[in-house]
Amino acid sequence: MKNIIYSILILLGACTGSPKKTKASTQSPPEVIIPDSLIGKDLEGEDILLGAVSLIQLEHFSGSWLNEEKEFYKTDVEKIKKLQPLLEDKKVKLYMGTWCEDSQREVPGMIKILEESGYPVADLNIIALDENKFTPEGLEKKDEVFYVPTLIFFDEEGQEMNRIVEFPIESLEADMLKILTGEPYKNAYAE
Repeated sequence: MKNIIYSILILLGACTGSPKKTKASTQSPPEVIIPDSLIGKDLEGEDILLGAVSLIQLEHFSGSWLNEEKEFYKTDVEKIKKLQPLLEDKKVKLYMGTWCEDSQREVPGMIKILEESGYPVADLNIIALDENKFTPEGLEKKDEVFYVPTLIFFDEEGQEMNRIVEFPIESLEADMLKILTGEPYKNAYAE
């Protein structure tokens, strides 16, 4: 008899039970790890990024300036539409300094344009340089980088198409269009 009553109670509980409430996700974003090997010091002894870094590491390290400046930058929608197909199968490399005012001014716009153009910014090759424009590994030597920021575009075969150095000549979008369409373009330091 006990077993029958117990079975009935279980059945009643199953039939009248309220739906399970799911708990709202309190999962925090993934932890961003910046190894000590990527942290250097500027001339004043402040921490800077140094070497090949991911966009997530740069965003984390920059605190608020990167995302605030990205939000502030207004892209040219018509030029973005033209950039989209031109960026397919291209590689982009960005040399910058987290200590550098020019990088802090230009890099957020560069990243926002690439994002809105559909470029996979997670694959963006970012190299953070010190104030002498060096990395411990000498990553800057191959591309002969002397000023930051320097944004370099490579074709499908890995050949450099051209670069924006320190600041755009016309605008970031217009300069990128000239580079990617093969129009004549000289950066601010080209001879």
